[in-house]
Amino acid sequence: MNLALGGNKVQEAFYIFQELGDKYTWTTRLHNGSAVCSLHMQRYDEAEKELLEALQKDSKDADTLANLVVVTLHLGKPSGRYLNQLKMSDPGHASLKRTSAMEEAFDRAAQGFSV
Repeated sequence: MNLALGGNKVQEAFYIFQELGDKYTWTTRLHNGSAVCSLHMQRYDEAEKELLEALQKDSKDADTLANLVVVTLHLGKPSGRYLNQLKMSDPGHASLKRTSAMEEAFDRAAQGFSV
């Protein structure tokens, strides 16, 4: 809930994820939650670290792969590896559908400018 509220609540959400991970066991979902908080706070290196830990736990987790695509783009790193892994592990993932829809919209718009 705090993550959705944004602002200062993102930091609170980050602490909650940290507390849950430290108190219990760090899961892929907890690493992803912590990474998304770091993304919102523009701490891209921290987010990447969390996501790489999540990837070690489950190399085919679609949410981890989708978040890694976002993080690598923010860091100016190539994202193709994670994007290809995501396409292979979950071709119907929501982020792939959104990306495909945007690419199609761009192509339609570009056709309007072609000679």
